[in-house]
Amino acid sequence: MNEIKIKCPTCGKVLRLKDVPNINAAFFTCPVCKEKHIVGKCQRYVEQPKPIASSGDETQYGGGFVQQSGGDETRIGPQPQHGGGDETRTASASCPTVGVLVDNMGSTYALRLGINTIGRSAASSTATIQIATNDRTMSRSHAVIEVSNAGGKTIHILRNGANKNPSYMNGVLIGQQDQLVLNNGDRIKMGSTELTFKK
Repeated sequence: MNEIKIKCPTCGKVLRLKDVPNINAAFFTCPVCKEKHIVGKCQRYVEQPKPIASSGDETQYGGGFVQQSGGDETRIGPQPQHGGGDETRTASASCPTVGVLVDNMGSTYALRLGINTIGRSAASSTATIQIATNDRTMSRSHAVIEVSNAGGKTIHILRNGANKNPSYMNGVLIGQQDQLVLNNGDRIKMGSTELTFKK
């Protein structure tokens, strides 16, 4: 059974919901803050597969369970089944373009299948996408966008890189462990530099 992982925009709790048709138009009530939200308006998260150990402290909620953990994550719905496999590929110039980043001046930076590291352009930068900026608050390896194909659909996942200053997506701080699915028009801010993602 497929699930999606979203963040409550009111309290910041990370929730897992059963993925059903038209899920983006559905409403949910956060079990923590009790606020009602539309699923499609919330940030989505993607995580690397990992085994889940049961702590024995689950409580029933909506036909599934809510895991009462000490962290900031609450699972809603049936327990997910995760498989193994942790393959990493770096984007290569020979791969076709699968989206672009556009800066405030209209310059575009092509994204390719695999790992795209975004950072400030510098002689010592190892970023595959080097942004031409004098913004010293943008790290030379500030963020990573991993592009993959799943079921015939291209997915763009944003996470922090080796950044010393914060990153934001659509004005919301990206946590160190966050992995967010990018949608067309999403704004990514690294230091003081803002880029817009276009599919």
